[in-house]
Amino acid sequence: MELYVSRHGETISNTQRRITGRTDSPLTEKGIEQAKLLGKSLENIAFDAIYSSPLNRAVETVRKAFGDKYEINTDDRLAEINLGVMEGLTFEDANLQYPESGMLFFTDPAQYKTSPGGECLEDMIERISSFLDELTKSGYSRVFALTHGYALRVLYACTVDKSIAAIAGSPHFSNCDLVRFQYDGGKWNYIPVNKP
Repeated sequence: MELYVSRHGETISNTQRRITGRTDSPLTEKGIEQAKLLGKSLENIAFDAIYSSPLNRAVETVRKAFGDKYEINTDDRLAEINLGVMEGLTFEDANLQYPESGMLFFTDPAQYKTSPGGECLEDMIERISSFLDELTKSGYSRVFALTHGYALRVLYACTVDKSIAAIAGSPHFSNCDLVRFQYDGGKWNYIPVNKP
């Protein structure tokens, strides 16, 4: 089984260096163009199913990429990390106001203390691992999933050993980066990033 995964296109919050998490932010013109290029890079590949985070920036990226070619299955397990009270803050303000949380989820996951009202990394690993486990039993040959930058790092970690250390060792994914995972012999294998 092949799983193609991408991050959503650039958003206004991305350009402002703001933490969005579950808070939505619209795609920029550049983000819309990135989504269209992503779709172009995949136009000769047929998918058995398309999954997306339910957040608007993800669903909109899928729509711009594929038009109405596929039904979009939204799945909460692909949503971005919930960062609670830090959402909407700039990266700098999050570090100042919540030094035990701040950007540590991103820069040093092992030291990250769950922000007030937020989601712990173990819960995030569990929900994304559940999504991957379900896919392995689906009977599909090729699936596309649209998610978020940090969720994609956690998904990568779930294919390694489901550890916080594996999140720290994950590649960083830019807007609309495309990666591929192959499930073979009971193990997911990562195939490096291709920038459309």
